[in-house]
Amino acid sequence: MVRFLTASFGRLIGDVGMPGNVLVAAIFILVGLYLMDLLPISWSGFGLHPEKSKGWSGAFLLGLIFGVSLGPCTFAYMAPVLGLVISLAANSWLKPILLVFAFGIGHCTVIVGAGTLTRTVQKYLRWTSESKTTTYLKRGAGALVLFGGAYFIFTTF
Repeated sequence: MVRFLTASFGRLIGDVGMPGNVLVAAIFILVGLYLMDLLPISWSGFGLHPEKSKGWSGAFLLGLIFGVSLGPCTFAYMAPVLGLVISLAANSWLKPILLVFAFGIGHCTVIVGAGTLTRTVQKYLRWTSESKTTTYLKRGAGALVLFGGAYFIFTTF
């Protein structure tokens, strides 16, 4: 029964139809062109000022953006945990809470680790704003995102 519910919720949330696929493809293509430095985008036009968002407010804003954008992706992994938690909640409340807590810790540890070690990695690799390596990585990532957008268009039609 839990597997059926998980599959149903995944299908319900994942099925956005042709308009959703076209919208996602358009966003992918725009971001890919931006990362490849082929499309300049002024973030201040969207009311975002990354240079002013530092400390707690910057961390909160970044977490909020990632939470909203990665929420649907996380649901596929969270649904089996929730299915198990719901079935266990009838007998006990402590074990389900600990399971959700353990999932949250495991999910966020990678993000916290990456954020904590950014300066160390940057110093080790000597990446600066003048480094060509970051430019090549950014353009390579842009090409991959652009390819993802083209894939969405190809599979939609």
